[in-house]
Amino acid sequence: MKTTLFLFITLLFSNLTYASDSEGRFAIRNAGMNTCQNFIETKQRSPEKMGLYFGWIDGYISAANQYTEKTYDLIPWGNTLFLATLIENHCKNNPKERFYVAVNKLASAMIQDRLTEQSELIKTSYKGKKSYIYKRVLKDLQTKLGTLGFYKAKADGSYGPSTREALINYQKQNGLAQSGLPDQLTIYKILRSK
Repeated sequence: MKTTLFLFITLLFSNLTYASDSEGRFAIRNAGMNTCQNFIETKQRSPEKMGLYFGWIDGYISAANQYTEKTYDLIPWGNTLFLATLIENHCKNNPKERFYVAVNKLASAMIQDRLTEQSELIKTSYKGKKSYIYKRVLKDLQTKLGTLGFYKAKADGSYGPSTREALINYQKQNGLAQSGLPDQLTIYKILRSK
């Protein structure tokens, strides 16, 4: 099982290549060299210092956006806090791993959902709450919700009653908060569902 997972992650890494010197080495700065254990301990003991890690995540993703071919936004639906939570979950099982490796694994695992071209950012709102999502991501969600049997309309990347109802039904069936909005956890679960 671990060998299969390692091979899967290795294949994903092939999409995010490193620039390096003639011997394959490259410098990692600041928080990237800390261990996963240090990341978890900082969150638990000194949450006011988490900005160092958040900035490192954002910087890494921004650089990946710039240097990964056919990429506008590597993780177009994930805000920094949600990504940090995903990394934390990984780090709990890999405390000795370097933080930069954990971030790279996350980026590699998400590459299939990247935006390859710029997309309009649209506002979604329901019951006084709002969120923003790229039109392309919403269209992908609608398509996936259709495949899962929750969405019957044409996938067009527009947020309206059909999309809201599909999201609420999906959220209800999967034990999520029924916001009717494409929130972080809902998007993640939908895109990762089979």
